[in-house]
Amino acid sequence: MAVSSNVQIRCKCHGYSGSCELKTCWRTAPEFRVVGEILKERFRSAILVDQSNTGSGSLLFDKSRRRNRIRQKPKMRKPRKKRKRPTGLSFELFYYQKSPNFCEKDPTVDFPGTTGRQCNKTSRGLDSCSSMCCGRGYNRIRERRTERQCVFKWCCEVICHNYTTEDWITVCK
Repeated sequence: MAVSSNVQIRCKCHGYSGSCELKTCWRTAPEFRVVGEILKERFRSAILVDQSNTGSGSLLFDKSRRRNRIRQKPKMRKPRKKRKRPTGLSFELFYYQKSPNFCEKDPTVDFPGTTGRQCNKTSRGLDSCSSMCCGRGYNRIRERRTERQCVFKWCCEVICHNYTTEDWITVCK
């Protein structure tokens, strides 16, 4: 629905020096970013559905139990012609189970959580400590590794050297 309800019409004029003697028009899908913004907004306002116990098998939902997310104002776009859109719940997203909290340990599904996981304190991406540690902070730990390199010398002799390196790593609390 996010794609089909936002199809755009594009046209091109044909003729001498740009005159519009002949006009060709076609329908195009909206930009991927537009579809993404529409779906993201619908996700933020999704409605929790609960199975009723009335025996009829009908679903109950409460529009007041929408996801609590901070909404950002969309960027200004060129105004489009308004279309008649279906009303009611045809454009709503529904969910029946809340998303799991991946920050905490969940032994029922054998998920370890993020405690003790290595993170990058200088990154702004998904591996950053601010994102991965779920607001709990992080510890700096000195990690010492010993690697052994061995060389086989002709006939019957193996010479090995141990190399020790120390690094400071950050792990989630």
